[in-house]
Amino acid sequence: MSKYISYGTIFPLRTNQKSTKYDYCDKVDPSGMLKIDQKLTKALSNLPKKLGRAARYALDNPDRIAFDSMRTVATACDVASPTMLRLARALDYENYEAFRYEFQQRFVTQGLGNRAVALRSGAGSQKEDQLPKNIAQAATQNIALTLKQMDLSAVEAFTKSVQDSERTIILGSGSMHWMAALMETTGQMAIPGLRTDHSGSATMVETIASITERDTALVLAYAPYAKETVVAAAYASDKNAKVFAITDKLSSPLVEYADHVFIAPTESPHYYPSVISTVLMIEVLLSATVAASDALDRIKQTELVRNTSGAYF
Repeated sequence: MSKYISYGTIFPLRTNQKSTKYDYCDKVDPSGMLKIDQKLTKALSNLPKKLGRAARYALDNPDRIAFDSMRTVATACDVASPTMLRLARALDYENYEAFRYEFQQRFVTQGLGNRAVALRSGAGSQKEDQLPKNIAQAATQNIALTLKQMDLSAVEAFTKSVQDSERTIILGSGSMHWMAALMETTGQMAIPGLRTDHSGSATMVETIASITERDTALVLAYAPYAKETVVAAAYASDKNAKVFAITDKLSSPLVEYADHVFIAPTESPHYYPSVISTVLMIEVLLSATVAASDALDRIKQTELVRNTSGAYF
């Protein structure tokens, strides 16, 4: 099963039939940035703890790698400076400067427009009208980043997968469970076979035990990542289902198991991660699926039933 990651461009991966881990191919973006993202993501599962911590920091903070000193970066991710050099060499760079250079190239060609606004101040230290403005600013930035990183080929792949599948199962734990339920509620009228895992006493994996290569799974998770969601994604991938993920970072554990990954940033001054970009991705995927299908008759029929049954006030 071919594997892809959506981050401006898609990248086919080579499947190892004896495990649920996948290797990246050598296709790269001219800027070089996507190449380093590939290397870091591929290496994550095999790196020692401290190198893994440094790699995740690099994936999530490319601007800091590009512009801060090695010592500053090491302090930020709570490792010793030599650890950053070890990470560079683990990825086959001669030295840290060669590693850093690939990050710098991204900002030479693209500028700093893709860096999220840092909104960290608490409500107690702000004017009464400032916190809503900061939340709105963060939400706007999250939406802009989601759109910038969105790969329309991956969206098209999702719509085709849904159309070709017997079932499309939406998986999410905790706050993402109600997000999955929202997608199910709004999408069922147009997409046959769309459902959530409806977890109760059973584990998420138990509820999708019958998933096969004829099904599609859409998995939702952001940091801190729910273990049962990651395990379910791995299980679905192992059963050769088509797996798509909506998550917040390239260092997300879902990346390893998904055919396509949609990055939806969650930055917010609120104490809980913002879900607005996740809602955006859900609406995009549902809208694209409906537009590519004959679902309009189903929607009209559902509305007719609701109206005639007195469902609306």
